[in-house]
Amino acid sequence: MKSSLLAFAGLAALSAPAFAEETQRSSYAPEESLWELRLGGTGLWAPDYPGANEESFNWAAAPIFIYRGDRIRFGEYGMARAIATETKRFELDLSVDAAYAAESDDNTARRGMPDIDYLLQIGPQAIINFKDTGWTANGRDEIKLRIPVRGVAATDFRSIEHAGWLAEPTLSYRHRWPGERRMGVTASLFASFADEQLQDYYYGVAPQFAAPGRPAYVADGGYLGAGMNISATREMHDNFQIYLTWQGRSFEGAANQDSPLHRADYTSAVSVSFVWKMLRSKRPAQNDDM
Repeated sequence: MKSSLLAFAGLAALSAPAFAEETQRSSYAPEESLWELRLGGTGLWAPDYPGANEESFNWAAAPIFIYRGDRIRFGEYGMARAIATETKRFELDLSVDAAYAAESDDNTARRGMPDIDYLLQIGPQAIINFKDTGWTANGRDEIKLRIPVRGVAATDFRSIEHAGWLAEPTLSYRHRWPGERRMGVTASLFASFADEQLQDYYYGVAPQFAAPGRPAYVADGGYLGAGMNISATREMHDNFQIYLTWQGRSFEGAANQDSPLHRADYTSAVSVSFVWKMLRSKRPAQNDDM
């Protein structure tokens, strides 16, 4: 559920069209404005960190600027997308993500330890398009494999430091219905792998923080966990859209399953998000990659 935070963090993204060949707009594609100024918000109920057995509620709200040019895109489809080949199969992109902070004193397993800061992530990703029907009378179906490798930075917004690296290959299926009001569902399977530094950020216990039931522990890099993500979106009217998301994760077989901070082998999280389109251009977008 990390992506719920940055989905509405207002970060601008520079991108190029996914497919160079798609120069003619489908008559079934929904009408979209060339640019929009949105207000987005999200509420998330989720474990305090991967493998935690205690949960908390977090929320965020921010303005978002969207631009849907033929060669330049901002804000909706990732960052710095580039066409790596002249086929529809492969893309290069810049992936961003984030995770909420957690106060250790509010978590039994981590009480007395340093807080978990906000974790900001950025790095390249390869996208393999297994299927894309384009817009038809029945909507649009897409199957994609995304392979991001992201650097992770921890920040309390007073200072920032490198916290490690994360790779999270994700296979997703998305169906969107035709019509002027957006409606779609997405189902994804993913696996997470982290280096020793990031695993230690989550699961390491320095000797000075050892306590009864929480011995000192040095984490290993490797497999962090796997899961499923299911989300649905519906545009309620021309200017308001909602998103519902559920995520389940398994940590069976994880590299640090024996850490004293690893308290749950299975976790789940839910979020509710909204987008309100405050301003938008009368000029339509010139592409149907939406």
